[in-house]
Amino acid sequence: MHPSRYRKGRKLTVQMSHNEYPAAPPWVGKQEAETAELGPLPFGGTVPPYGSPENKHGGLLVRFPHAMAGDVRPPGPSWRPVVGWTFFLSVLGVGSAIRRSGQARVYGRSPAPYWVAFLAALLGGAAFWWVLIAEVALPIYQNAREDRATAAVQEKVLSDGRVEAAVGTTVKTGGCVPVGDRGADGLRPYDCTFQLADGRSAAIHIEADTDGVWKTVA
Repeated sequence: MHPSRYRKGRKLTVQMSHNEYPAAPPWVGKQEAETAELGPLPFGGTVPPYGSPENKHGGLLVRFPHAMAGDVRPPGPSWRPVVGWTFFLSVLGVGSAIRRSGQARVYGRSPAPYWVAFLAALLGGAAFWWVLIAEVALPIYQNAREDRATAAVQEKVLSDGRVEAAVGTTVKTGGCVPVGDRGADGLRPYDCTFQLADGRSAAIHIEADTDGVWKTVA
């Protein structure tokens, strides 16, 4: 450049040939610094390679990690429906126990609570229904049957004419009441009283079956 064209304050640039420009990145060709070998690290030494069994990175920071493995599993289905189905349907409740225990096994849970609930409900339900039938339902049925038998006895006694033949007059009103339990022969004792047409009253002691067939007894 001619000295007359250079002004103060401007930088002087030197033109270079295109063959002189570097084509490689600036870090290529430089000698890398040698990496110094580190000694054993404190608090446990060197870090094991990633993926090796000794590398515990990412584990639970608890004292007993295996004890918390079940916390990440979904909860099993409730065992209460097993109790309800078994209590009312007896052994048919086993279907609910099988289905829910299978779901619990899929979730990694124990199936034992569902079978314990099934057996407990089966025994408890059997005892409850036995007491209900023996102490409530059966006495109600027996009382209703005896009421029908007493009505049949009164109808037969007043309508077959045997009492009128024995007293010699017309029977205006009458009734029979049981005075004992029905025996092994199917007969039950009754006391029957009558109001006769002539103003007198009469009473007889009879035995009768559930169909109203009766006979007098001393």
